[in-house]
Amino acid sequence: MKKILVAAILLIGCISASAQNFGIGGGFVNSATKIENTSTAFNGGYVQATADLNLTNAFSVVAGLRYMYTGGSKGISLPFFGKTSSHTFGVPVFAKFNVFNNGDLKAFIFAGPTLYYGIAFKSQSGELVSNWYKNETFKPLNVTVGGGVGLDVMEAVRFTVGYDYGVTNRLAVTSSKANTADIRFGVSFLF
Repeated sequence: MKKILVAAILLIGCISASAQNFGIGGGFVNSATKIENTSTAFNGGYVQATADLNLTNAFSVVAGLRYMYTGGSKGISLPFFGKTSSHTFGVPVFAKFNVFNNGDLKAFIFAGPTLYYGIAFKSQSGELVSNWYKNETFKPLNVTVGGGVGLDVMEAVRFTVGYDYGVTNRLAVTSSKANTADIRFGVSFLF
């Protein structure tokens, strides 16, 4: 796991060294975990830093570092209960294609994987607390694939809408499968 994170950070460092645009921003995220036929969703937010490496006028590679928090209170929504919170770091790497460019406005589509690593994930109801990573119910590593659309305004502000689907099984203890699906709405400031 440590080797994967080191490789991801080195990749971002290489892209950042040649990057033409940097961005810092954040936004809203709705993250759902589906176990068999049951799906539970939590809202939250994320912050991220990105670097764009423009390979041509129409194509670039975007890499970044993302911190995501989701949480909320649920009644009986197995396996989650009471107040649930999740803290996660991610390394997205996307291919970005410009589909419209008139100078001040650039519309684009993007797609690619994100490597997530969970820092904390727990539920609490009264005295009952479940730390999902510590009790090894859920795996902290998650790989997602996804994409979305975006708009750069005057090369200063970037608006994006994206969707990621987790391709890894998050459950560590049963034969059931747990996958995630995230929808994000974000704003970044470019420099």
